[in-house]
Amino acid sequence: MDFDRALNIVELGVGTGCVTRALLKRMRPDARLISLEINEVFVQQCRSIRDERLALRHTCATLLSQVLEEEGLEGVDAVVSSLPLALMNEDFVDRIVASSNENLQPGGKFLQYQYSLKHLPTLNRHFGSVRVGFMPYNIPPAFVFECSAAGEAGPTEGRPREALAWLYAGLLSSWGVAVRALQDL
Repeated sequence: MDFDRALNIVELGVGTGCVTRALLKRMRPDARLISLEINEVFVQQCRSIRDERLALRHTCATLLSQVLEEEGLEGVDAVVSSLPLALMNEDFVDRIVASSNENLQPGGKFLQYQYSLKHLPTLNRHFGSVRVGFMPYNIPPAFVFECSAAGEAGPTEGRPREALAWLYAGLLSSWGVAVRALQDL
């Protein structure tokens, strides 16, 4: 994400606030962060984050359009999602991804990290460009999806990591097949 350009950022799934704090550290002084979290315990925990640029909302990610309207915004420069998509109903995931895409300004990015490639087809269906990155130092290693509208692919400096991501996905798949085969013995 280009923090020098991004004025309005949305975070989906605040959790304990570690990504929220990291975003606030890198954001411009005049930028806004609208963070949505459905879990009341996490919302209460994150109320201790004191930054006038943060609007913490106890609401569902599917209500993104409504929240942006209430905040007086017609669109955002980036949506950063920490939502555990693999644990969610397919229709719910589709609604979240579609709403995120619809609320991006031209040139905006949707960033999602996950531990599987399960929702890559959903992302490809909604976005013109989907780059798959890989964070091998994360425990467990994570995939990072950078999505944008058609014709907005951006730079390709992440290609070696993208290849590593696909290698890791293949190894995970092979490992799963081997475990199932051993269970059948």
